[in-house]
Amino acid sequence: MIVTTLVTEFGKKAAERWLALLAVPGLVFTGFAVVAVLLGHARWAEFGSIGARLSGWSDGTTRTLLVAILVVAAAAAAGYLAQALGGGVENLLTGQWSRLGRSLATSLTARRRERWDALNDGEHNEERNRFALSPPIRPTWIGDRLCAPAVRVRQDYGLDLASTWPRLWLLLPDSMREPLAAARARFDAACALGGWSLLYLALGAWWWPSAVVGVALTLTSWRRARSAAAGYADLVESTVDVRRDELIRHFARDPEIGRVQGLDLTERFRKGT
Repeated sequence: MIVTTLVTEFGKKAAERWLALLAVPGLVFTGFAVVAVLLGHARWAEFGSIGARLSGWSDGTTRTLLVAILVVAAAAAAGYLAQALGGGVENLLTGQWSRLGRSLATSLTARRRERWDALNDGEHNEERNRFALSPPIRPTWIGDRLCAPAVRVRQDYGLDLASTWPRLWLLLPDSMREPLAAARARFDAACALGGWSLLYLALGAWWWPSAVVGVALTLTSWRRARSAAAGYADLVESTVDVRRDELIRHFARDPEIGRVQGLDLTERFRKGT
């Protein structure tokens, strides 16, 4: 009975997530695509003609059902494509660029580091922290903001966040896991919105108002991603701050708590690699 209940609840949550992230935005995009095909650039505002041109598509129950199935399938396909593009948007925003952009990434990172060094004089700390909380290692603000917890945790506690985090996660109660998961979901949703923006920009080749929507979504995605990245990074670093002592007591050979013990845990977690 418990297993059945859990499976049912998981199914409900998965369906709700699919509906929110894929189905509804996909249906909206499918509607835009239909309008784009029917109107084009030349008659971009002749919305009154759409009804007449669509009336022939839904004559008969069978044809109506077929059209409905095709619309749902197109919406789902658009949703999954947007999610796939969202992965590329995440790489772009976080500065994880391909080989083609590696030289540009190196140049931008160097410029960001020069700017950070210029502000790191004790008189501009607030401005420096707004620019980056740690010495820049990525070409973008979002990339550096997400990397900052690892740099600061290693510097202050001697812990390698990449190898520490999975162990720390297992020690966290649900009350701490849920805000972290929600914060990460907000960042993922912002990147997925960037994927939708690319689809609308591409659709602008057939119907230019779609490109306007794409530009608006691009700006919204960027702003939400910055906010979500900052929130998620703060939660990750705060989680280490709050649970570091428990982590050391749980794993360390030495009962003392300090940076030396953090370095020892890093060596153990990384297993010499």
